[in-house]
Amino acid sequence: MFSKLRNMFAGNATSSVDDPFVHRRNVYIEELDEPDIVFPKEDGVEILAFGRDFSPIESEDEGYVLLTSGMSDRAMTLPSDVGEAVRRRAELMWYVREPSDEIIGNLRWLAKYPFIDDTWLGFGHRIPMPTPPLSICSFKTFLFLTPVIEPDQAVAENLRIEEEQVEILTVNLISDGEYSFIRETGLDDFLDALDDNDYPPIFDPDRPSYF
Repeated sequence: MFSKLRNMFAGNATSSVDDPFVHRRNVYIEELDEPDIVFPKEDGVEILAFGRDFSPIESEDEGYVLLTSGMSDRAMTLPSDVGEAVRRRAELMWYVREPSDEIIGNLRWLAKYPFIDDTWLGFGHRIPMPTPPLSICSFKTFLFLTPVIEPDQAVAENLRIEEEQVEILTVNLISDGEYSFIRETGLDDFLDALDDNDYPPIFDPDRPSYF
């Protein structure tokens, strides 16, 4: 599957070590290997797709790690009371079965979202949409978490832009009931529910709502 979709048609990055796109690409490749697909830069953001077998056992469970490159070139606007631990720069990651046009389009929009209204994205943030953002899934709310898979965590640990560490946020879609549960009960209880229900690492548009 991966070889059929390999399309390195965005090989126009400069070789300068000062180029943030080169720096990010080097960090990504160091931890995730070469990308199988590169979706060209639009509005300052390109998207790389890294093929992966997500199965911890012998049977294959193939999918892709989608990762933006360019969002972190701009610092997000943070409230004055968020604390020093919150990072002003971020890139987005989405685990998918196939990188469809719809998914890529949504990922591009999410990468621009903090700069539309001078806001920010961080762990646990939600973006409720008026209608489902994907035609294949009824869930309407984006939820941002951080990676739990070791190579993806290493990307966040090693990625710095203008001497600032970059946050890697994973994209998830949740149901109206799950969104209400988080608002009423809290994020920690919802994360426990994900563990209890064996929440799949790869986005599953047909998964049931847990609440």
